[in-house]
Amino acid sequence: MIITTTGEAVRTTTGTGSGADWTSLVRRGMLHSECESVEHWLLAPAAVLAATPRHGVEEAVLVLEGELHLRASSGEHSLRAGQLVLLPHGCTAHLTAGRDPVRLITVRTLATAVTDRLPPRVPELLPS
Repeated sequence: MIITTTGEAVRTTTGTGSGADWTSLVRRGMLHSECESVEHWLLAPAAVLAATPRHGVEEAVLVLEGELHLRASSGEHSLRAGQLVLLPHGCTAHLTAGRDPVRLITVRTLATAVTDRLPPRVPELLPS
């Protein structure tokens, strides 16, 4: 598993052309790990992150600072610091930063449809 700090951000461009600083804090590196990644995002005002079915993951988004607008098939919602949204596998959603920058954490996990097909994990036995 790869673990880093938020001090090593990569500048990315989101769907609207707005910038975002992205840091992968934890990335799956072991066979059969259900957690795909934990990421730290700093979105510029009006930047958009999209979740699509082709990502193949379920996602939890925790807003740390700022206001985030969620548009999904269930409707539109505003999220503020301390609020969490769960995006199930197969959904399409757009997360748009408000007028100010937004800082958030995403946790992406493999969908049950994937993990149910994996062989059972057996703990590694340590020598006595």
